[in-house]
Amino acid sequence: MKKIIYSLGVCLVATQLHAQVVNSTDFYVSEGAVVSFNTDVVNEGKLTNNGKIHFQKNFDNLSLVKSAGTVVFDGNAPQTLKSTKELAFGQLLLDNDLKLETALRVDESLSFRRGIIESSVQNPLTFGANGKYDGASDFSHVKGVVSKEGNEAFEFPLGDGTNFRSFKVARTNESQTLTAAYSFKSPLNVSDQVSSGVDAINQDEYWSLKSESLKSDAKVSVNSKSDLDGIAFLDKGTWSMTDDANLSSATNLKDGTLFTLAKSRNIQPGIGVYPNPTEGEFFLKLSGMNENEMITVDITNQDGSKIMHKEGFVKDLRKAYLLPENLPATELTVRVIRGDSKKALYQKMILNK
Repeated sequence: MKKIIYSLGVCLVATQLHAQVVNSTDFYVSEGAVVSFNTDVVNEGKLTNNGKIHFQKNFDNLSLVKSAGTVVFDGNAPQTLKSTKELAFGQLLLDNDLKLETALRVDESLSFRRGIIESSVQNPLTFGANGKYDGASDFSHVKGVVSKEGNEAFEFPLGDGTNFRSFKVARTNESQTLTAAYSFKSPLNVSDQVSSGVDAINQDEYWSLKSESLKSDAKVSVNSKSDLDGIAFLDKGTWSMTDDANLSSATNLKDGTLFTLAKSRNIQPGIGVYPNPTEGEFFLKLSGMNENEMITVDITNQDGSKIMHKEGFVKDLRKAYLLPENLPATELTVRVIRGDSKKALYQKMILNK
């Protein structure tokens, strides 16, 4: 049979306007026990929960909380969670609106039943490496910021308080902490510059994803009922398509990448030179690439020796070049590498003298 355990060190402070429970000593809830508070609670001592605690009003932690058991927020009016330092709950059950005024960590599980968790950059909701959740919907999700530790696949339970708009990240090779948010705003308000490779873009919403790892990498996917089945990310002020919905250091994931749903024009990147053959002067053609994309251009001889090396933006390197005058007639190779991509584009060029 479940038991309710109280500590003698708990003192009840009541006024005509409200009642408040202040814990000033050790308060211990054993496994199988259930405690329910229908007043505001302030913890000034040590609260240890191995059973189940129901908070039906606000909770303010000024000292120490250890909760391997279940914490339930199930009040009849919006509730607030405060703490002087990050709180960590083993299990959390949400059955009401909850505003975080502290960073909250869920180590095992979060059950969305009813209500919205409101978090922020300063006070995020973080799932530990083994943290999971269930029940997220239009009626119950996170409005704000969610972080996830580890390398397992994860779906971020985000929304705007009315609509559940999650996105998934596939399993990664490296353990990292990913932090995500959702904005029910037009991405064109952030930037109205769209790459020529983008045929259409979602004009209603966008997401953000940031990694704390230097080896950041995250393949994302968003459920869509439209033909917008690709991912466009903000690249130096321009919305550009990713080849495989993969966000990484190349998309500035370390500092945070904004992305949205989009449709590609299916324009394949390509390079060319003309005239070809050339007598020494030629123009470099770069197609299907963002004007502000960083590239490397190398021209090598048949023996592999480098004749020319250039680095810069596409818009700056799409120009006329002049080969060295002392170079004899030969066949040259033009190679273009896009950003951190390992895939190179090649073009043969004939030099006539």
